[in-house]
Amino acid sequence: MAKDYLYAVEFYLVFLMFAPIGLVAARPFIENFRSAYALSKLLGLLLFGYSVWLLSSLRILDFQNIFFVRILFTLAAAASIYALWKYWPREWRNILKNTLTVEAFWIFFYFLYLWLRSHNAEIHGTERFMDMALFKASSMTNYFPPIDPWRAGSPINYYYYGHYLFSIISNLSGVAANYAYNFTLGIIFSSALMLAWAFVRRFTNSKLFASLAAFFVVAAGTIAFGICVIKTSGACSYVKSTRLYEPSYIINEMPSYSFTVGDLHAHLIALPFFLLALFFLYELFERKKINYILIGLVSLILASLGLINPWDFVSLALIVFLIAVFRIIRTKEKEFLAKALSLGIISVILMLPFLLRFESGASRIGFSPFYASEHALLTGYQYPTPLSGWLGIWSGFIAILAICFLMLRDKIWNTKNFPFLMFLTAGLLLAGVELFFIKDIYSLANPPYFRANTVFKFGFHTWTLLSLAAMILSAKAIREYKLKWALPIIISILFFLGLFYPVKAINEFYLSSKTSRTLDGALFLKTFYPNDYAAINWLDENVRERKVIIEAAGDSYKEFGRISVFSGMINPINWLTHEWGWHFKPEGRVAINSKVPQESGWGKVAAVSGDVRQIYESNDPEETRILLEKYGAEFIYIGDLERKEYPNLSLEKFYKLGQIAFSSGNSKLFRLSFRTK
Repeated sequence: MAKDYLYAVEFYLVFLMFAPIGLVAARPFIENFRSAYALSKLLGLLLFGYSVWLLSSLRILDFQNIFFVRILFTLAAAASIYALWKYWPREWRNILKNTLTVEAFWIFFYFLYLWLRSHNAEIHGTERFMDMALFKASSMTNYFPPIDPWRAGSPINYYYYGHYLFSIISNLSGVAANYAYNFTLGIIFSSALMLAWAFVRRFTNSKLFASLAAFFVVAAGTIAFGICVIKTSGACSYVKSTRLYEPSYIINEMPSYSFTVGDLHAHLIALPFFLLALFFLYELFERKKINYILIGLVSLILASLGLINPWDFVSLALIVFLIAVFRIIRTKEKEFLAKALSLGIISVILMLPFLLRFESGASRIGFSPFYASEHALLTGYQYPTPLSGWLGIWSGFIAILAICFLMLRDKIWNTKNFPFLMFLTAGLLLAGVELFFIKDIYSLANPPYFRANTVFKFGFHTWTLLSLAAMILSAKAIREYKLKWALPIIISILFFLGLFYPVKAINEFYLSSKTSRTLDGALFLKTFYPNDYAAINWLDENVRERKVIIEAAGDSYKEFGRISVFSGMINPINWLTHEWGWHFKPEGRVAINSKVPQESGWGKVAAVSGDVRQIYESNDPEETRILLEKYGAEFIYIGDLERKEYPNLSLEKFYKLGQIAFSSGNSKLFRLSFRTK
């Protein structure tokens, strides 16, 4: 374990070196040093990461030229430090104090999370295989977008950018991806906590309410879950927190659940960057004069969030729209519309290298009441959200905000109040997901779950916005009015009920785990699949570039694809349902560069899966060779899973097509000897 924490320190130190880059960009706009420093590392990562990504997307920079990337990073950090030293006032004592204070808390929460994670660090189960595959592919790619690890010859048609950003830290530090995956979760957790704290402290100057906001954003559970635990005398599992009523056809995932299970999904990676964006959107809201340097910086932040998780871009675009409305009402400043429009245009331009190569599986926006009626969905379960679901999640925040509105009255109902704008955004998002949904694979393939993604993704943002707005307004209300008993009681109840989730989750998911104490997310393979583990290690040590490897192809949420996941190699196909979703083509859609309407995409997935079966089970070496060449395969792996999945496996032909490059126990890795196309 000591070695694991040494790697964690190395990873964090590289992350820390992004601070000067971000601080140079933030300091002209964020006057409070503590706030500027709190967001500097993430902002520096965005600025440097986008520059490298753009150069690599244009094929100017090979991302695997780690030496050159390190030189660029060193020059950027050194130039930033020089600029800070030359142009800043010499208030180093106060600056040093604030820096050390922020870092002390940041490092504490980073290692606290990693200590918990060490009890159950497996990159195994739920969708962690998918996230690790995206992380490893991003870290090993030469140019962007990376080749899909589960669809040879095709670029990743999914949100890989967040994984890429943290793969930069992995590559610069030299920390292996199976460790970096968990360290990234630690960075995201500590970053979200610290930025939530700094954001509320900036408005209230209250350590208590800043701490409460940080708790609600990253750790708290819902009222419904707390009541469930009390009613069942503790029998309510932490998993229940995402399903508030039965039968449930929507997902209500809070950040606390995401941090528990450790899926490195796009929406979780985006969380601290979403908080970062709020700092700069407040500057757009508050500043009398907005120059185009600020517009450019905010555009890059919004574009980066659009690349990490497009759903975040939509929610933040709504905030920008409301800022424009509020500014026009407040100051009659119609020229801000031009600046807001330019912000949107620049953001889209910055995303173009991704958008031009991305085929969305969403078709259009649907009207939920019509869809529910058309498909005869169960009222109160499938649509609309039942009252118990609303009250179980949002009633605490709504009660706090209602009291704040009564107490503050005229002070809250005005266009100078940014927390009110955040509350309004949250309200519009909640209303929006009841009335509208994004048509995607769920609505066409599984109607009862037609708005699962829509409710889940926008609910994640709503929780964050309400947590921040409720604590800011509560602090102001208690400070300015004598009536102080109502709010503390409700906040205490909300805190008490919210505390049940982290207590249950930590005990059930982490402290009760029987796995070895480690931060190596791949170590479980050594215990349960030792031959696969040995083969993956051999590939890591001997195959530096991503190659096509044949392994058993199967559906999602199982061990299929384990070789490609942990080695970074490429399969012809795997995790079939996910690949179908990533390349899903809604009815009537026309594929890019095609004039012929395409079927949903499942047929192609099934066809490649059938080819993989033929590769293993065909008795004809020539037929097998043709299929291997079709996918550019250079390796084929035969382990216990392949023998189980393909009972008619024909082994002898592979000795004619290649040589054993590595073997362990009953498992064999063949290097194919014929020339691939």
